[in-house]
Amino acid sequence: MEGGRARYRDALAVRDYRLLVTSFVADQLGSWAYNVVLIAYLFERTHSVTYLTVAGFVRFTPGLVLSPYAGVLADRYERTNVMLAGVLVAFVTMTGLTLVVVNDGPIPLLLAFSCLTACASTVNRPAASALTPDLIGEKDLAAANSLMAVLENLMVVLGPALGGLFLLAGSTAVGFEANALSFLVAGLAISRIRTRSHGAIEEATDSPIQVLTSGARALIAQPVALTLVLFCCLDTVVFGVSTVLYIPMSERFGTGSEGYSYLLIAAALGGVLVGGLVNRLSGTGRLAPIILGGMLLLALPYAATVLTHDRYVGFLLQVVAGAGMVMVDVLAITALQRDVPKAALGRVFGVFESLIPGSVIVGSLITAPLLNTYGLTTTLLIIGFGISAISLLALPPVLRADRSSALVAAALRPRVALLEVLDLFAAASRPALERLAASVEIVELPADSVVMREGDAADALWVLVTGEVGVSAVGEGRRSHRLRTLGPRSYLGEIGLIRNLPRTATVSTLEPCLLWRIPGEDFLAAVEAGSASSSLLTGMSSRLARSHPRLALEPAPVAALAG
Repeated sequence: MEGGRARYRDALAVRDYRLLVTSFVADQLGSWAYNVVLIAYLFERTHSVTYLTVAGFVRFTPGLVLSPYAGVLADRYERTNVMLAGVLVAFVTMTGLTLVVVNDGPIPLLLAFSCLTACASTVNRPAASALTPDLIGEKDLAAANSLMAVLENLMVVLGPALGGLFLLAGSTAVGFEANALSFLVAGLAISRIRTRSHGAIEEATDSPIQVLTSGARALIAQPVALTLVLFCCLDTVVFGVSTVLYIPMSERFGTGSEGYSYLLIAAALGGVLVGGLVNRLSGTGRLAPIILGGMLLLALPYAATVLTHDRYVGFLLQVVAGAGMVMVDVLAITALQRDVPKAALGRVFGVFESLIPGSVIVGSLITAPLLNTYGLTTTLLIIGFGISAISLLALPPVLRADRSSALVAAALRPRVALLEVLDLFAAASRPALERLAASVEIVELPADSVVMREGDAADALWVLVTGEVGVSAVGEGRRSHRLRTLGPRSYLGEIGLIRNLPRTATVSTLEPCLLWRIPGEDFLAAVEAGSASSSLLTGMSSRLARSHPRLALEPAPVAALAG
């Protein structure tokens, strides 16, 4: 677990990610407290279950219907601006809802403001999920998602508890005011995020329907990510099932309908406890056993529930189930952020966020007929063993992906081994190095060939595998002079890429050479995913000082220094 905590610290060391976390916690804490207060207020005024059903419908349907378009907004406009606009509109609508409550206004008007708040909040998640890879380096991405999952589960516990305190204090209106304030706190945090994150939509060539469906098409183009998302939907179906099953399960344990909240807390606690483990497992490179393990941990506790009437055993079984759900969710989200092109990431997460409430609805709808037809015991067995069987049947695409990844990794291992010894990538993760190795273009050059010429645009990094090259430059002088000779395991061209300068030297082969050409964008992504080592930065400055002393005094861009 220590490795997980270390990764959390690394992620939280990024200022803008801390601000994103702050906005998320404020939003979630206020929303969960508001949910409790809203239900209590509506029932107290109407004594109607129908109004409670309508309240749930107007709060959760916008996510199902509007999330794809919210993803379009996250790719069309700057993502922090989209998030900021969403929370500010939500603040205005929640303030309107609070005024209705304070003045005992019409219930339909209250529900209308609740619906508008939910619509405004829809843009937040696609934009935040697409923004995260631009805030966090590759090696800490899984940790960032795991931490968000842990915090989300904590809010499931703390938010309703806060709402309960408002109700105990007789301060219903304060509960709504607190949620409005939470949107302001979230907005303040978002407004301080400096990182700019953009998608890309070709408005001139794509019709509105094509733009709206482009997220689904981008997701379908990534079979492994799509399979993981479908597993995520399957585990969310189980969550929908639990919203119906928890009350009869609680009665089975002898805790009555009030035990519903204890089972909900148990599942949330499981998500909190497993967060660090998921972070560590995500780096193994083998998805199939983790996905299957997560689904079995989620589903089988329901089947095991038929063996006990003990409330404490039932609580622990739901802790296990909650842990399994988070394992699958974190891997699915991380896979999307790593595999889907950044230009379409907002739209893909828009589709994802639409599938989640849809899966909850499916789960809740299938459970009541099962209970009415077969009773609690058989329904628990159907859910436990049925979901486990579906997971086994759906696993082959992930197994094929694991085998394919293993073959690719084996083929790339010699290249990765050479990249690992270069101080350029001292802090890069294994997956980042493998992607970098896959981008290598092998180039063989005879003696007296020019590899790069001083003054040309810097478009690639070169790694000298065999042979010898000479480096010369005019620099700030009047004639060209030899700077140094380089042999195998040397790299060339990093200065122009990191400092965004034209080539600062000419490199020519002194004998037949074998070189690797790595595209500049792939090199910079790998450096930014980890951190540029101090030896790299020192060596780069010393080499630059020999040809361009004035340039050597200028600091390297922040992107080269930050993880």
